[in-house]
Amino acid sequence: MKVLPTARILIIDSDPERREMTRVGLTALGVGSVTELSSVSDLEPGARGYDVLVMQANDAEQVPENPFREAADAIPAVLVVDGAPNLLARVAGRAGYEAAVGMPLLPRLLYRRIGSVLQRSRRLNKPAVAARAADAAAQGAVAN
Repeated sequence: MKVLPTARILIIDSDPERREMTRVGLTALGVGSVTELSSVSDLEPGARGYDVLVMQANDAEQVPENPFREAADAIPAVLVVDGAPNLLARVAGRAGYEAAVGMPLLPRLLYRRIGSVLQRSRRLNKPAVAARAADAAAQGAVAN
């Protein structure tokens, strides 16, 4: 996938060994930049320069909300948690994640899921960017 060598991935997981294994797996597959944090509270204020969030949770019953869910800070997010696929989809949707991956985590599957989430996000954002550019051009023509 062409978008992943330049992607900036943020992994949030309280388990340092699991977090490191995820980073190593994604890096080995060619992801551009991977940042690890143990919790959302470790995120520096104003640090929103990420393309995708990977949130790893210990329990499907206690999944944290996607911290980037709000429109101004919105970035695609993938939830990684143990559970049945139909449960994961419901839990992820309720908590504001675009996709979910079950455990045990296979780096190749996470890599593919990140790629599909990034492509979908970029495809959905392109019309909005084009519309804003057209509006600016129209306003410039009216001003002249």
